[in-house]
Amino acid sequence: MRRSDDKAKISCSNFAMKKAFRFYDKYDYDIAIKYCSLAIKIDPQNGMAYNLRGAMYIHNYWFTWSFRDLNKALSLGFNNDMVYSNLGDAYMFSHQCDKAVNNYSIALELNPENFFAWSNRGYTFIKMRLYEKAVPDLKIALNLRPKDSIALLNLDDAYLGRGQHHLKAGRNIEAIEDFSNAMNHYDFIVKAYEGRAAAYTNLGMIDLARADMVKAKFFRDKLELNQKKGLPFFS
Repeated sequence: MRRSDDKAKISCSNFAMKKAFRFYDKYDYDIAIKYCSLAIKIDPQNGMAYNLRGAMYIHNYWFTWSFRDLNKALSLGFNNDMVYSNLGDAYMFSHQCDKAVNNYSIALELNPENFFAWSNRGYTFIKMRLYEKAVPDLKIALNLRPKDSIALLNLDDAYLGRGQHHLKAGRNIEAIEDFSNAMNHYDFIVKAYEGRAAAYTNLGMIDLARADMVKAKFFRDKLELNQKKGLPFFS
């Protein structure tokens, strides 16, 4: 147990962390990292500082340092869901998807309300082409944050991937449903219409297939035109 004369040290370290969080919220990670380092210098037992600094190292793609700090936080007993979620991010961005999923899963066992763990595990499943697992994770994430733009985009991506799997397996009804759900973002709309057209064709619904191909061509032409002009998909 710490002696009473350590209280000032702990207080100063925590004050440095308040500064770190302030700059973290402003996305000024370099300054926030400096305050975390100061907090650790004042109090080497500050697990929160190791966790936050490890998370910011991920943003800078300094994964070796990130793993070091996050594991140090765990060794100090700072083992809440955010540490495991941050470890999941570090593994995911360093292309170690199995380890990422394992850490996100631990985070969710500790806190089933962790939006980032649900959302990022869903995204990791997309990277692994495990769309059947990605869709439910992203739907749970969106129940927690219904308007999150990244989760919404990734859910469309997962629906598109799952629809393509259904199409290849001959599950045309399921494919049509998933392709229909993947049309909310312009990133996937052309492939979604083309995929749904293929499923309609397999079912002998030729008029619907032709209508979807017309829509796919419209969006593809619009995309190509705006790309030539240097404009967003829809200006």
